Amino acid sequence: MRRVIVDNIDKRMTAPLVDYLVKKGYEVHGIGFAGSRPISNRLASVIEVSADDLISDLRSAFSTFSQQDCLIAGNPLIMRAVDEIKPDIRYILPNCESVLLATDKKRLMELARSLGLKVPGSGDGKYPLVVKLNNSENTALKPDQRYKIVNNDKEYEEALAFFGGNSDNLIVQEYVEGKGFGVSMLLDSDSDLVDFIVHERIVEYPVEGGPSAVCMSVYRSELVAAAYRLLRSLKWTGYAMVEFKGDYLIEVNPRYWGSMPLLFVSGSDFFENYIRILNGRHKKIDADTVSYKLSSKMYFFPQAYLSMFSLLKAGKAAEAFRILKYIICAREGIFTLRNPVPFFNYLLSLAGRRIR
Repeated sequence: MRRVIVDNIDKRMTAPLVDYLVKKGYEVHGIGFAGSRPISNRLASVIEVSADDLISDLRSAFSTFSQQDCLIAGNPLIMRAVDEIKPDIRYILPNCESVLLATDKKRLMELARSLGLKVPGSGDGKYPLVVKLNNSENTALKPDQRYKIVNNDKEYEEALAFFGGNSDNLIVQEYVEGKGFGVSMLLDSDSDLVDFIVHERIVEYPVEGGPSAVCMSVYRSELVAAAYRLLRSLKWTGYAMVEFKGDYLIEVNPRYWGSMPLLFVSGSDFFENYIRILNGRHKKIDADTVSYKLSSKMYFFPQAYLSMFSLLKAGKAAEAFRILKYIICAREGIFTLRNPVPFFNYLLSLAGRRIR
């Protein structure tokens, strides 16, 4: 198997994946929706598909590949289409029932509670509370717009008004404090553990809540055990990122996750192990097997610096300089001297978003 197909080619986390696969000797092809521009410059070809005719376009695209080729899908629309098409190429994805349960926070919290995981309570009207989308898979809202922290009745009513048309898709929980952690896992077709990595969110952008701007690889055995117990109960196959705040479960992300480039910074072979699953050559591990470098630090430019400036503006100078110390000894998630093009493509894409 020397050809690999990836999607989400206009997202920053995909460019380091492409570089990693090319370095491993694979010929990498990309799937992108019409009008999207690939961040990576190392794709052997770009397959353009239309959201309006996705099934037909993908069928046509996959017909040029064979059982010897591999698909790594991270876009929810493409993942659902692949599940329907069932192309004659190699891939491993979670089944639709597992994804539906995992992305329904109310049902997920009930399942997690039954498994002995810590989950935020309903709040019982005691502030502060968090009002957020119960299922955020098909929303156009940015990550920091998908929830509101409310401290009184007035803010609660304002939050309900903000979500407006999503009134049937809301969940209210107690606000829990603690550091943010993500446990990214890879499971085989029997839901046995093949690989994992744990990251700690050092700072987010926006700082009020959003994707990681600076993160670090860590190991938290209790979180790894909890995430694995949850994913096994979901009969999960493929990869997912389980998010925690402190030791409270927050959600499951069934797609590519924002801090994915930390895999490559920390020396993980997560995606090589994905391909080994497809070849039947993988090894099962337990939750105590740490196969990545600990304390590897990664940041994204310009988000890390924007977060630092936000903290300075808020009068939190000590916190801002703490973030700067992390940035100084961290690696940028996309930039490499060997291939700086994706980094500049990404900056251009950010500029294009602002222009539009």
